Amino acid sequence: MDPTVLKLKNIIAISCLIIFSAVALNLFIQSNAFAMKTNVNNSAFQYKKGIGAMHGGYNMTAIQHFQKALILKPHFAKAWGKMGIALHRLGFPSLSIVSLKKALQYNPKLIWAKKYLKKYEMEPGR
Repeated sequence: MDPTVLKLKNIIAISCLIIFSAVALNLFIQSNAFAMKTNVNNSAFQYKKGIGAMHGGYNMTAIQHFQKALILKPHFAKAWGKMGIALHRLGFPSLSIVSLKKALQYNPKLIWAKKYLKKYEMEPGR
């Protein structure tokens, strides 16, 4: 094979590797930027994940996210309240009432939590 053709093939191969590396680096930087925006050690992020799980019908997963939010921010009234609703959906009415009472202890203005608490306390056989 002609040495000039061989050099040309090597140059093309090296150029392709450089371009591929640049694209891969750019994708890596973008993915890290996205990861920094989704901080799992943020109570609001965990709360939103819990709400999403509840809307999807994944109440156990929702409870886990609300618990993570409460570990990060123990006085997070909305997380206490939503966890109470998810607990009730899973068949734990007594725990749900405790959780809703805790939510109202931290924020008595949560009207939706008052409504759920009243509804759950009125249920027979709890």
